[in-house]
Amino acid sequence: MAYQISDDSKQRTSKCSYDFGCLANDKYDTCRIETEISGGLSIKHICNKQFCKYFLYFGPRNICICPVRVEIYRRYKI
Repeated sequence: MAYQISDDSKQRTSKCSYDFGCLANDKYDTCRIETEISGGLSIKHICNKQFCKYFLYFGPRNICICPVRVEIYRRYKI
């Protein structure tokens, strides 16, 4: 199943190092989300994407600020 995401989110994710692989395949390895926080997502389990430009270490938390990943989480609760 391919995810349906707004064009706005895709445009704001201009630095994607993985060519939007998460949109083409629901089995794509994405970080597991703990909860949504202001400005992004708190990550429960880090995926195997070592060079993601939308991944931040913030104190004891790992944060995802990828607009596409945030929209996938909001729409599909994944």
